[in-house]
Amino acid sequence: MNIAFVLSIAGMYSCKQPHAFNDTITLNNNDKIPYGTYAAFKLLQKEFPHAIIQTNRYAPGLWKNLTSDSIKQVLLIVTKTFDPSEEDLDYLTGFVQKGNYVFISALQITRAASKFFNIRTQHHYNYYGLALGVHHAFNPFDSTVINLDPASFKTPLSYQYPGADFTNEFSQTDSSFSFSLGYSSKNNQNLIAVNSIKGTFFLHTAPIAFTNFFLLYENNRQYFEKLMSLLPSDAKKVVWDEYYLYHYDDNNPQQKQGLLSVILKYENFKWAFWITLLLLSLYLVTEVKRKQRIIPVYEKPKNDSLEFVTTIGKLYYEKGDHKNLAEKLTQYFLDHVRNHFKLSTAEINSSFVQQLAARSGKDVTEINAITESMHTINLSDTITQKQLLDYYGLLENFYKTT
Repeated sequence: MNIAFVLSIAGMYSCKQPHAFNDTITLNNNDKIPYGTYAAFKLLQKEFPHAIIQTNRYAPGLWKNLTSDSIKQVLLIVTKTFDPSEEDLDYLTGFVQKGNYVFISALQITRAASKFFNIRTQHHYNYYGLALGVHHAFNPFDSTVINLDPASFKTPLSYQYPGADFTNEFSQTDSSFSFSLGYSSKNNQNLIAVNSIKGTFFLHTAPIAFTNFFLLYENNRQYFEKLMSLLPSDAKKVVWDEYYLYHYDDNNPQQKQGLLSVILKYENFKWAFWITLLLLSLYLVTEVKRKQRIIPVYEKPKNDSLEFVTTIGKLYYEKGDHKNLAEKLTQYFLDHVRNHFKLSTAEINSSFVQQLAARSGKDVTEINAITESMHTINLSDTITQKQLLDYYGLLENFYKTT
């Protein structure tokens, strides 16, 4: 299994030569890519002896070997850039909430993912180890230093690797639903856990720790073992993800060559392609002008469902059945939370308040006011008109500001 990670720049600086693990790994010529992850992949079976170890190259939602209705599954994503779509993030969240685990180790985390997890990273590196936007010379005597949190792990807690510092750091995290597990040499966070309902996300900004040369250097294998100890030892399935590695690998020109690239590569095909495209465009333009008919004007469809809801609400209000109307408002609010913020509403407790506040951006006191009113209405046989109007005001303010 050859996974090119940063690029083969091992000859640019001196370091200890890699050696074979005594009991597990011996690298052959095809797997000695310095920043490949062959050794880490092979060690997974030892860390999870009862699990099925597989690889994945499909986007979330198109997985062949992971299911969203099972628990204790582990997805390992090791890549230079973690750049998921909104659909990917929603699917990964649903996967974790079922009782599964996703470990993401990436040098760069894009804006959409950072906003989703409410984090910020310190800086970004290019493939040559130079900070983007910062002009300085490559330092062959630099080194990678990674530390683990003493409250969560036993000693030794510090690991290093000589050479360029291919790591990143978190400059901001949300302590309301995440906690730190590791730090950089500057004592900034580089490993955090983001709890979900039943499972956990792990975000890690030093993917060099999964590479062959790092793992084979001194006692760095212990760092890998401690990272894997964060995941359930009785995991049913461990899947090594390669979708984000290859799908967004801008340094691999072969990934960019589609059918059009092949056609334009040859002179004769290129001229034939452009002439065909020109003729097809002329044909479409002339045909459209000859056959185009007047497009009738259609009125914008009315939102009958909104009028229906408003009418029903007025009937309940005029009838004086305030409790029944309040219960309908509660049902709509909980349905909105489930669909919009992907939160379970099975239990309305302090944990629910904290998670909804974090995802909606609202203050905890505002969410508490809503849930307290909800409980009061649920326990009361009847409620007053003022209680109903106050409750409606809280919900309406929540909808308008989220």
